[in-house]
Amino acid sequence: MFNVDIDAVPGQCPDPATVSPGTAPKNPTQQDLTARDQLIADQEALLNAYRCQHHTDTQLVPGGCADQPDPQPTRQPAHPFTAIAAGSWHTCGIRADGTVECWGAISDVAPAGAFTAIAAGAYHTCGIRADGTVECWGSNREGQADAPAGAFTAITAGWDNSCGIRADSTVECWGAIGSFWPADAFAGAFTAIATGDEHTCGIRADSTVECRGGLTIVVTEESISAGETGKHEGAFAGAFTAITASDNHTCGIRADSTVECWHAGPRGALDAPEGAFTAIAAGDNHTCGIRADSTAECWGGINEYGQADAPAGAFTAITAGKRHSCGIRADGTVECWGDNNDYGQADAPAGAFTAIAAGGDHSCGIRADSTVECWGAISDVAPAGAFAGAFTAIAAGIASLCGIRADSTAECRGQTGDAPAGAFTAIAAGDHHTCGIRADSTVECRGDRSVAGAFTAIAAGGYHSCGIRADSTAECWGANWEGQADAPEGAFTAIAAGGRHSCGIRADNTAECWGRNDFGQADAPAGAFTAISAGSSHSCGIRADSTVECWGSSFWRANAPAGAFTAISAGSSHSCGIRADGTAECWGWTTSLPAGVSWASWS
Repeated sequence: MFNVDIDAVPGQCPDPATVSPGTAPKNPTQQDLTARDQLIADQEALLNAYRCQHHTDTQLVPGGCADQPDPQPTRQPAHPFTAIAAGSWHTCGIRADGTVECWGAISDVAPAGAFTAIAAGAYHTCGIRADGTVECWGSNREGQADAPAGAFTAITAGWDNSCGIRADSTVECWGAIGSFWPADAFAGAFTAIATGDEHTCGIRADSTVECRGGLTIVVTEESISAGETGKHEGAFAGAFTAITASDNHTCGIRADSTVECWHAGPRGALDAPEGAFTAIAAGDNHTCGIRADSTAECWGGINEYGQADAPAGAFTAITAGKRHSCGIRADGTVECWGDNNDYGQADAPAGAFTAIAAGGDHSCGIRADSTVECWGAISDVAPAGAFAGAFTAIAAGIASLCGIRADSTAECRGQTGDAPAGAFTAIAAGDHHTCGIRADSTVECRGDRSVAGAFTAIAAGGYHSCGIRADSTAECWGANWEGQADAPEGAFTAIAAGGRHSCGIRADNTAECWGRNDFGQADAPAGAFTAISAGSSHSCGIRADSTVECWGSSFWRANAPAGAFTAISAGSSHSCGIRADGTAECWGWTTSLPAGVSWASWS
């Protein structure tokens, strides 16, 4: 296929069209040649190992067999990447064999098979398969993952919408587009398309740009002084060769290779540097491009996570997400820079714990010596020394932390204020309220109403609370916008309240959830559970065999790790559990990078 060592091919070379896995490119790139050389080197190394092990053709082994290890089953060398796309909290790439690999918040949902193009939105991803059909995965709350049938040549994914260019050059969009532009807004032929949060721009066959939606005004000093922030629509003068759009701005490469950006808000990512560019990508509040010399350059007024600190060296492709950026190097490897673990809420410290709680952007646990240790964004929730001493229970909310001390008194910090006086046996923290069960089994809440009667368990969610009464029935109160407070009849042994849904374990150990279910967070799986917890848009439970299973938004939950757990807690954007040996492990808003992907350091 690559015209190398062809004199060693018995019967000469077959028809190139029959060569598997594919035919050689007519004009191979350096990346193609690198892949070829790596494949040959891997094959030769394996052959030499077997030659030495079986004492055959050992004269062909360079340097002899002294240093040749026994052949061991090894992981297939990772194919280099040929395309890259960054969403809000995840990144996906197409490898040289056409398969898609994703990492970050929705890394567990990339479908199998070959793709030729990829686009990452806020919470969903779309790709074009080899036959031209489009497949999308991830969030589908507005239909943005319901790709229409037929062949496409280009694809773009935004917040709650997706668009593609069909084989006949017409544009078709799906998802939340009704309020942004009429159905026939993009009539005619287009060569490129890009969609942001509430706007879409495309390049017509005559190279002019047309935009529809909310963020398409060209910002100038005159428009700023005039206070213009409106929703201007229409075509932009001049010819463009490439277009990219994010939540709040749009950029394009003109025919002379210079970059121009526009939008209707702060100018953070508009100040494109001078000079020629060959590729462009718009992130949340920054923009990145590849210069004519293959170096990457990023710019933007908001760079708190280092997403605009492009590393040195040559790149062949680039993409910009919400708080991170990624590029493909000349050898096909991926390098990313910026944030991959927001507040460190998944960086569980070492050592043994007896209780765990996951909050908004922080987590806390009770160690074996009864002391409390927290990690993540907790400086304004639990300042150093706030929770000194021994505790028997802990609860974390979006911006609050509460615990029960060894003497049964409660202590709280953060949004919900100080805990009431007296003895408590259980504590629960929600988004904006806290509830506890007193020694006499009555419930008292801060930031929410208290309910009469005796309870044995308590849970606090977004704007509602749930409890189990002395007769084992479940009762919920507070906000009920989506049925999260409509507890079903029957007996329960455990209860959990999430953002806008609730879950419980019945007397037969099966799990049942109710309320909001846009991500499947209320679709409790069958089987027996011993513990349950509800987060913002996901739920997790511990099965009878001590393994953890999560369901709902893959963006928030990621993949629950294998192995045995004794406790579980689902937070806003991450989950934590205690293993059988007492160590804590967290997962969710963090990144498990595939082979060939690295994070560049930044400060």
